[in-house]
Amino acid sequence: MDLVLLCSGAAGRRARPLLATRHMKRFSVWLLVGALGCSDGDIGVTGPGVGGDDDDDDDITGGCTDSDDDGFGVGCEQGVDCDDTDPNLSSDCDLRAFGDPWNPEQADGLVIDENGALTLGEDTFEDDTVWIANANENTVSKLDAPTGRELARYPSAIAGGNGARPWTEACNFSSSGNCPSRTSIDFRRDCWVANRAFGNQGTVTKIASRIEDCVDRNANGVIDTSRDANDDGRIDVGEMVGDDECVLFTVNVGGPGGVPRALAVAPDTRFVSAGGNAWVGTNLERLAYEINGNDGAILRTVELPINPYGALAGKLLGLVWFVNAGWQAAPNNPPGIVAVEFANGTVHPRQEVQSTIGCTGTYGITIDGQGRVWTGGYPCEATFRYEGTADAGSWLSVDLGGQGATRGLVAADDDKVWVAHSHFGGGSVGNLSCVDAETGAVLDRLTLPTGKDAIGVDLDREGNIWTIARETNNAAKFNPNTGVFQEFPVGSGPYTYSDFTGHSLRLQFPQGVYSDVAEACGEAGATWKTAHWEGEVPEGAAVELRVRSAATREGLADATWYGPWLESPADLEAPPGPVPEGSFLEFELTLRSLDNATTPHITGFVVTYSCALQ
Repeated sequence: MDLVLLCSGAAGRRARPLLATRHMKRFSVWLLVGALGCSDGDIGVTGPGVGGDDDDDDDITGGCTDSDDDGFGVGCEQGVDCDDTDPNLSSDCDLRAFGDPWNPEQADGLVIDENGALTLGEDTFEDDTVWIANANENTVSKLDAPTGRELARYPSAIAGGNGARPWTEACNFSSSGNCPSRTSIDFRRDCWVANRAFGNQGTVTKIASRIEDCVDRNANGVIDTSRDANDDGRIDVGEMVGDDECVLFTVNVGGPGGVPRALAVAPDTRFVSAGGNAWVGTNLERLAYEINGNDGAILRTVELPINPYGALAGKLLGLVWFVNAGWQAAPNNPPGIVAVEFANGTVHPRQEVQSTIGCTGTYGITIDGQGRVWTGGYPCEATFRYEGTADAGSWLSVDLGGQGATRGLVAADDDKVWVAHSHFGGGSVGNLSCVDAETGAVLDRLTLPTGKDAIGVDLDREGNIWTIARETNNAAKFNPNTGVFQEFPVGSGPYTYSDFTGHSLRLQFPQGVYSDVAEACGEAGATWKTAHWEGEVPEGAAVELRVRSAATREGLADATWYGPWLESPADLEAPPGPVPEGSFLEFELTLRSLDNATTPHITGFVVTYSCALQ
């Protein structure tokens, strides 16, 4: 949708307000664009929602927000105030409302409800990628899920200002290399990877998924990053970049020899990081760290009653669940799980696996749509389901005998759980089992075409099942609708069985983004002043705004993002701004469910600005 903003000298004209209900927490949701101090002549703007009969005014249900007591503000009868901190600027702007209607082509993961409001719907993000840690060579492969082509391959750590080993140093699983394993995808589709670095300093790294979020560290005007330059669908050594500028940062986690293994992303309850924060468990320290998604700073450290091996955030009660590994079972580390509240770091009692099949173990972790926690059963040929609260519950044992020891697993949207099997009868296998999440019944047993040592399993956006095969250095994609397998090569020693597509995070915490670009004031440039959104944002849901500006539309790609703003109206001239002047303003309005049950309903969005005098 093209925003075309009209700029005229009609200081007394009122904007056409939007209706909103008052049943829940309300924010002004308009896409308004106004102008002050414009030169003679209108600046033309086109697009849905622009214009309309200015005399056809509706009353806004609810109160008037007028911070400077000049009679103008959001929901006020006289109109919206272009500067609600200065009573001398009391003329309302020549505003145009957007969201009446919303443009569905600008929405990802959102739908327009029967009342014309934006709300959460099916995830339609263009980014559908698979992120696989290659332990032997200290890299991370990024695959395009629809085609299986390798898009890029990144160092799992960049040394400098941290204790990371050189990325070219091979992992020997005892004293050299960064030895990455778990990957986890955040709300922005960026990838986190934990580097175990046995005998050395463990680290965690964040990798940008979108080129516009990468950082031109050497200021050469381009992003130096891995690409499939010869278009063969696989990244060769010459197509990697040592100081890859899409690797945003690498930070130390724990002390030397701490072995960061467990890795999950959870919502940032401080609403600072739009992508969420990482939670990392150091296996030999029995500690968990919350890490700031923006800069990698350690926000919180908590002690755990297990040796953490895997982790995943769940919607119920706002918990990050940690699981240990059955092969590390000890009196102080019996196979089990433990929950940590990601809002405050409260650690709940350990819940020990109660097996009914004569074998007890743990390994990978997933959470189904009902909030039940499932674990792999290594060294058992079984999976175990926990149902209850963070403090008490019951266990279900699912016998998968004949398939092999269970490793990673993933809950699908259709109440099925897919389980990877790695070893059977003293040899490696590449088997998959499908289990009914409600009853525990075994629905299907599959074998990869060539893959051996099946470690992890996850789903892509289309519902295909991806399995990582460590011994054969490949990843298998299974289409459950057609029954067809495809296999794709990756790096050496792929060892990933966490949320490596972001499916589990989206299952637990749905979100969607509406984005567009506003243009104003021509070459004179605009001072972007405020933004407003209105609608219903109940408890358990959230709305976030971030923006960037530039003199040209093309310049937006290299501009710095500002935000997030969490309350409406948002003052774009105050922190986390100020937003620089520019004729173009790109915005992203993110709607999020924090409990997988509650969704915002946003009826419009508004930006105000002033033009420089010419």
